[in-house]
Amino acid sequence: MFDESSLHRLVGKFFTNSTPPSFDETEQSLRKQWNLYGDMTVQKLADNETFLFEFRQDIDKSNVLANGPYNVNGVIILIKNLYSPNMIDFTVANFGVAVFGLPSYLLTKDLLPTLKSLVGENDPDLFGLPDKINNYIYYRVDVDLKKPLRPGFYIGQNRFVEFKYRNLGDFCYNCGMIGHVRGNCDQVRFPKKRALNATSSTDVYGPWLRLYPLETCNEIGVMKSPKKHNGVRECEKTLSYAQFFIKIEFNKVAVCYPKLTKLTMSTHKFRFPCSYLDTETESTDSTTTTTSKAYEVIQREICENTPSCFQGFGHESLNKPEIMGTIVEKLKFIKNNEFCCHDKWLTLKLQINRIYNLTPVDYETFIESYGDISIDRLIENKISDLIKKRVEKKEDLLSLPCWEKQIREAMSEMGFSQYIYLANVSRRAYKAMMKAVQMEISSRSCPVPADRTTVSELMRFKVLGPDMDRLDQCMICVGEMFLAEEATTLPCSHVFHSSCIEKWLQVGHKCPLCGFKLLSQK
Repeated sequence: MFDESSLHRLVGKFFTNSTPPSFDETEQSLRKQWNLYGDMTVQKLADNETFLFEFRQDIDKSNVLANGPYNVNGVIILIKNLYSPNMIDFTVANFGVAVFGLPSYLLTKDLLPTLKSLVGENDPDLFGLPDKINNYIYYRVDVDLKKPLRPGFYIGQNRFVEFKYRNLGDFCYNCGMIGHVRGNCDQVRFPKKRALNATSSTDVYGPWLRLYPLETCNEIGVMKSPKKHNGVRECEKTLSYAQFFIKIEFNKVAVCYPKLTKLTMSTHKFRFPCSYLDTETESTDSTTTTTSKAYEVIQREICENTPSCFQGFGHESLNKPEIMGTIVEKLKFIKNNEFCCHDKWLTLKLQINRIYNLTPVDYETFIESYGDISIDRLIENKISDLIKKRVEKKEDLLSLPCWEKQIREAMSEMGFSQYIYLANVSRRAYKAMMKAVQMEISSRSCPVPADRTTVSELMRFKVLGPDMDRLDQCMICVGEMFLAEEATTLPCSHVFHSSCIEKWLQVGHKCPLCGFKLLSQK
């Protein structure tokens, strides 16, 4: 036993209407869950229902309080501060709650007051910023254990947003009460139902209310381009040297057997000369050999362009010889079978997939939440149209209240009026104001668009192999000229992507590099 004057004490009690776990089970289970820095003693108090925990180090006490609640064999145990100034209440637990299925335009701190009223009674504490990549908010809030768990809430009539509780343990799948299970529930004869999708329903309460780490894995593969309609593969003799054109595609794949949905998060393409596969090799360990130049180039292109939602596929993963070695060997195989001369190119796709194995309930939430990425884009497109309109009409661009008002009106027209106060209108208004000011400044030097007939008569061509070696980057988007893309040449001989220069000439009639004047609109 430690010094009686120690303040490193916590008190715990099981919340259950059945027989709680034994003293030995409780001590052994909690020691494993807490992973303490120092020692701890446990004793059972006189009522045989309450435990006293005393820690040698204060950091252990703080960590235990901050990460509860805990459960032993599924039975929740509430851990409280013995020296709390308020009366200790063993019917309230401070849970970590993740909110899944929110549309992307609601992923803001402004949503917290609403979540407070939907889950618990106290002010919730937000942990970090809302995760817009994985579409959830995580926070801590007090939950009244005398009431049923709140499974989520509806947005509109048929969009359900899920709550998931960390360290939840056992609860009743009939009525949602912690402390007993379905076998001894006499409150509800039949489980409550809610819509799962347009054609089916599910129980309101189930294992999906527990917050588990998503079961995910990464896979990587190289695929050749599909055959064209005439049966000829996309491989032409238009280059000065043989090379691949590789497009990296980062996908999130939701799997709920037999359903599968693939969502492309981002893409990146780069040139890869076949000569890289013939450079010297170096041993990375006693059993594996990789191609050094090929390894270096592919690793760099993947690492520099991996989106944040693909944690685990960065530098550390790509340093594994088996991953890079597989890619390089696949490229060697394709090269040996597809390239019969040294002036061909071949388009390949390098797919990196993050696989999510989901329950039917979580699968439907996943599909709905990522489908709403398009909603956010609709709002942004509407704001872009508003910016262009205000600049053209020479309106007061520096009035932030005016921007906020018009953005609210635009969102109301789109049917989002009930979420305007959550959609971070002020941030959107400020961003729109700055874009409009930049557009106005840019237009002052060349305010008159180019003549449409003149633009339509500009020389356009499809980028071929020799063009890639002689052409510089498009200086509007600062992107490389890739095979099969359309480029446009101005009378001054400067070349740009056709899509880039056409947008440029809609607001001005001068070459962005040398200032050469095209015929303008009258």
